Amino acid sequence: MLELLFLLLPVAAAYGWFMGRNSVRNEDRREQEEFSRQYVTGLNLLLSDQPDKAVDLFIQLLDVDTDTLETHWTLGKLFRRRGEVDRAIKIHQNLTSRPTISERQRRLAMFELGLDYLAAGIFDRAEEMLVAMQNDKEFAEPCQRYLLELYESTHEWDKAIKVALKLARHDASAEPLVAQLYCELASLQDDPEYSEKYYQKARKHEPDNVRAALALGRMWYEQGAHSKAQKILTGILDADPAFISEALPILQACYESQNDDAGFIQFLHKCVSEANSTTAAMLLSEAIAKTSSIEEAEQFMQSALLRNPTMKGFHQLMDFHIRAADVGRARDSLQMLQRLVQHQLQQRPKYRCRHCGFAGSTLYWHCPSCRVWGEIKPITGLDGD
Repeated sequence: MLELLFLLLPVAAAYGWFMGRNSVRNEDRREQEEFSRQYVTGLNLLLSDQPDKAVDLFIQLLDVDTDTLETHWTLGKLFRRRGEVDRAIKIHQNLTSRPTISERQRRLAMFELGLDYLAAGIFDRAEEMLVAMQNDKEFAEPCQRYLLELYESTHEWDKAIKVALKLARHDASAEPLVAQLYCELASLQDDPEYSEKYYQKARKHEPDNVRAALALGRMWYEQGAHSKAQKILTGILDADPAFISEALPILQACYESQNDDAGFIQFLHKCVSEANSTTAAMLLSEAIAKTSSIEEAEQFMQSALLRNPTMKGFHQLMDFHIRAADVGRARDSLQMLQRLVQHQLQQRPKYRCRHCGFAGSTLYWHCPSCRVWGEIKPITGLDGD
């Protein structure tokens, strides 16, 4: 009997192995059938024009593990890019609560969740998430850049400056951004003393900042410090010649207040020769017409147009022709043509972003289209200065 028992032991072991394997197969088969059933349900939802429910079901089918983690990242970014931020938030929140992912993957999920909140306009949660994540060396710089975007959207210039200063410590290209942010802060001040303080800080971070120079020049002129205003505004010709046309009206007033017409004419000649400024050429031609004759002013304007043909310059030349013409049909025709040119000038944009091409009649320092700072400048060429 004992011998028979020993002979049956291998049979029993084999049977147990077979039944166990069969049980696992049955379990796998049941899971596969359940997965297939849910998959078919998802397809039916798609076909019945219910994509939202279908996508949610497909997400549930993807258990978070090392094999499907990349799929979750891709889905989250895809939803955010498509504007379906609520789904992106759901995915990234699910990832942060999973015990099976690594600590680095959890931090990455938190970073992506912060971007989801930013895209959704939930700024308080986005700020909380990004501020916490910027202490992580791996995510510090991108978090700071997204925090800047957030503070720019909410016009919290004090906070934006603090973040930009951190970026500037290891990235010198951020200095012009710091200057623009100080200019934004300066423009909101009611006290001229504070405005001047912040504009000066802007120039400290970017000595050639034209925005600060223009603002300080206007401020000092209004305060009666004409010599001081003149000095900072003439420096714009060297800092960025494209903006000298913006400074010339105030500069003209500064020179006149000091009875220095000769000095202003000398500066205008410099603007024409170094910057090809049509505005400067027009002011010079008026000075020539006043001190000499209309004919000499016409000749000067013609030579200026040969060097730098612009609609503004042509409009000025026509004005001289009208002044010199006798009353009659020829003069009437010239006046009608001048009005047409004037109408065209009024329809044309005056400024264009050199980064994205956005054009308009208002000088924005922060492009409304591409959100880049300091790239909008006066248009030059035929339609500009």
